[in-house]
Amino acid sequence: MSKTEITQAVYKAVMGKNPSYFKGDSLPVENVSWYDAVEFCNRLSKKAGLEPAYSINGMNVEWNRTASGYRLPTVEEWQYAAEGGKSYKYSGSDNLDEVGWYDGNSGDKTHPVAQKKPNGYGLYDMSGNVWEWCWDSCPGSNERCRCGGSWGSSADYCEVGNKNWYDANLTNYCLGFRIVRSTGK
Repeated sequence: MSKTEITQAVYKAVMGKNPSYFKGDSLPVENVSWYDAVEFCNRLSKKAGLEPAYSINGMNVEWNRTASGYRLPTVEEWQYAAEGGKSYKYSGSDNLDEVGWYDGNSGDKTHPVAQKKPNGYGLYDMSGNVWEWCWDSCPGSNERCRCGGSWGSSADYCEVGNKNWYDANLTNYCLGFRIVRSTGK
């Protein structure tokens, strides 16, 4: 799993554009739909010479679980990683100010990644900064799961176990993503 949320610099290098509302190379990319995130994963995989994880046909996206490329984490993977091997309320601490940017300390904006304390697995910003897209879908709808809370969220939304659903087509300046690399097995 990527140690940080995908930054604007990385997104622009892969996609050739930066859709973010808040601008800065070390800031997390935001204003990306779930479809933008899966397309990013495929393009990054191709650039790295890996088999893309997704087959994309319009709004129909299939996950090839044997592919070696980059992909979005499942909710289960995301929550396991966010726990960091510990039983904290937030990812890396029971004190959100130590590990995350949220409505109580963000100044109403995103912040450069990896400025707060990491969790036990060395992962940053899994509580706050931007919500993160996950693979999982809500049955019977076009909604996908997002986890972690954001710079505009209250502390309870930034708890490790918190998740909610959001239309996969929509973008928001509170919403970005991080990626995982499939093993190809």
